[in-house]
Amino acid sequence: MNAKLILKAVLYATALFSVCVEGKVIRKCIPKGTKSAFGAQMIVQGYEWGPAVPKIIVEFQDKVSGFDIDTFAVKTDHVEREIIDVYNTDANGKKQKGASKYVGLELTVKASVISSLGFSMGGEASPFTYDMNTGRNSWSTNYELDLDLKEGKSFKVGKLEYGANKKIWKTFKYNLADNYVVPETKEWKKDSFTAHSITLQRASFTPKGVEKDGGKNPLVIWLHGAGEGGRDIDITLLGNEVTALAKEEIQKYFISDDLKGAYVLAVQTPTMWMDRGNSTYNSDISGKRQTSIYDAVLFEAIKDYVANNSDIDTNRIYVGGCSNGGYMTMNMMFEHGDFFTAFYPICEAYMDRNISEDMIEGVKDYNIWFLHSEDDTTVDPLATSISTYYRLMNAGAKNVHYTLTDHVIGTDDPEVQYMGHYSWVYAFNDQVKNQFDNTKVVADFENITIKDGKVITTDNYVTNANCNKDGNMWSWLASQRKN
Repeated sequence: MNAKLILKAVLYATALFSVCVEGKVIRKCIPKGTKSAFGAQMIVQGYEWGPAVPKIIVEFQDKVSGFDIDTFAVKTDHVEREIIDVYNTDANGKKQKGASKYVGLELTVKASVISSLGFSMGGEASPFTYDMNTGRNSWSTNYELDLDLKEGKSFKVGKLEYGANKKIWKTFKYNLADNYVVPETKEWKKDSFTAHSITLQRASFTPKGVEKDGGKNPLVIWLHGAGEGGRDIDITLLGNEVTALAKEEIQKYFISDDLKGAYVLAVQTPTMWMDRGNSTYNSDISGKRQTSIYDAVLFEAIKDYVANNSDIDTNRIYVGGCSNGGYMTMNMMFEHGDFFTAFYPICEAYMDRNISEDMIEGVKDYNIWFLHSEDDTTVDPLATSISTYYRLMNAGAKNVHYTLTDHVIGTDDPEVQYMGHYSWVYAFNDQVKNQFDNTKVVADFENITIKDGKVITTDNYVTNANCNKDGNMWSWLASQRKN
């Protein structure tokens, strides 16, 4: 078994996945008297399990020819990769018809399953490293490429031929951590916001043509999980595939005859949203509000973005997030709820035992859609979203919805089951299409028992088996308006 995957399983259990766009200058170490490869660059992309490397561009000292899909063998981070296409490119990786000094290698990407656990917690050969001291992900400082020539194969660099009883090819090794690009996030505007001596990172997406369409446009806000904190907003954008919010599959719900789509704002905290002020989690209390050191600065960062964009429809501001970000979504609702139009907390970690009856009464008329997976062992839905959902419905809520899945199975690698905490996968894949019948939830309230904020009865209506009423979360969200 891969020791690195076992380590990730232990370290990632209470944190989430997660990744700078600017490529770094290739270090050119040219051996004398030879013509070989001397530089490389990796292309990083976000997937439902986190970031992966689907393409590598290798630079040679002369034009490369005479190769095909079976010529090379590739490893990244010591993992053998399957080549699905290979071709000459320009310096930016664009395919070229004739020979060039650059070779593009397209690679299969897939989730990695930890056999001892039976589910996936990430992708094969991830360019991320989890830092056990900070509880966050960062770019790997050493991500080695090994480019080999397969036995019996040959190719040319200029007039110099390698293989086939010609010159022996020596494995080309290069640290790809020295040079990478993230094309998906280049269209996002990145800045920072500082208040109360705290600086948050921001990234915003603007749909094409939105500033000249027929009206003001909605804003969708995303708050990341614990593993995506730090000072590199690409960690946030790729860690949970937040870039999906900018793609047609989600944007289509916000497009109309007059409007071109929704603005998207992602905000990154230096540590985690559940930080009580000393880099420790605020969830170990009972009967008190779970306050965050980032409450005021986050709210001001959001208001600042809205104030500086006159095209945002302030009657259509939606906020959501996963895990830590799900907690912060709930916190925004409890502390600043009237500013927002609707909330979509995913595997949220605001413990129900810390939500008073007054707090329930104060938000029961808000527009909310919960998403969680029944097999989440990181954030127990019975102690968080399920208990709170029951209480909101019993208090008379009219526009609160809930999707509870049994497991997490996505679309990028549909044969893989993810750990139960990864319910955000369904949101970014537009797979949230079922909900509970609220009339049955209300009727079931007298049959359940909530003790210390947790539903302890077992024969409850709110189980995945009963989550079968039609309901599309993104369609619902796009339809919400204050007036």
